[in-house]
Amino acid sequence: MFLVAVPAMALLLLTGPVLLPEFRSDQAGRLDPASVGLSLAAVLLMVYGLKQLTVESVPVVPAVALVVGAAIGSLFVRRQLRLETPLLDLRLFRNRPFTAVLVALVFAGIAMAGTGLLVTQYLQSVLGFSPVASAVLFAPMGLGVAVGTITAPALARRVKQTTAIAGGLVASALGSLLLVGVDGASALPLVMIGIAVLALGTGPLFALGTGLVVGSVPPERAGSAASMSETGNYFGGSLGFALLGVVAAVVYRSRMDGTSDSLAGAIAAGRSLPAGQGAELLHAAREAFTAGLHLTGVIAAVIFAGLAVLVLIMRPATRTTPAALPEYEATRS
Repeated sequence: MFLVAVPAMALLLLTGPVLLPEFRSDQAGRLDPASVGLSLAAVLLMVYGLKQLTVESVPVVPAVALVVGAAIGSLFVRRQLRLETPLLDLRLFRNRPFTAVLVALVFAGIAMAGTGLLVTQYLQSVLGFSPVASAVLFAPMGLGVAVGTITAPALARRVKQTTAIAGGLVASALGSLLLVGVDGASALPLVMIGIAVLALGTGPLFALGTGLVVGSVPPERAGSAASMSETGNYFGGSLGFALLGVVAAVVYRSRMDGTSDSLAGAIAAGRSLPAGQGAELLHAAREAFTAGLHLTGVIAAVIFAGLAVLVLIMRPATRTTPAALPEYEATRS
């Protein structure tokens, strides 16, 4: 599956240096290996700790991993604030539009990854579709993002960019709420419509958000700002798998009274039980997993609604003039 992307990336590597002009600052700094190591250690330890909380019977090791990861993350932040040319320029967060969009990208990644994780398992393990059929049925999420991204520039010509982003996030919240009603005969249509609307609403954020981020900083910092926006969304996706995956697992196990750790485990155990007992176990497991999907939909809706408010509150004062960072304004003046 991953090899499909190799020809496209090879073409990009060959044509990119020619077709994509690059702006380099005269004061570009060197890569800081210590910062790279600190960031990796902090993220990996915290994600590991979150995921293991639902696995370990005695959560000492996950708790230690979370504490150590947080401590290393604090060291990373302090190091970035001391370096003249940091790996991650945290001073950019002084800019309100930059901060709002970056936070939105991170939390949108959390909501999308979490719902995607639950929906794909729901299609296969609850509704009983094959992996191929589930992939086809899950296509509305990818298509929704594509359509939302393509139509976002036209929308931005009619309303302010921040208004377009906030409106899209409200639509994503409504799509997430559709997942709360998933059950019974109407489950499949609600799932497909829900993920399509959810994804469609994120299009303006992905299409216009990076432009707002880059436009809110001086040209010499545009590369750093753009890289932070891209990293933020992927970082949010990783957190979404961990955080919302943990929440769904907790709901599932509480509904199963500790008799089953996962839906996949219940399906495997049901095959070795007598027909009646196996059917009863599978029914209870699927109901428990569906409850986790419902809660995930509620959490995603709250996230998207909160992000819509954040983007509107922290938008720039005007539509065309990007806000400049205080320290850079002082430097230029």
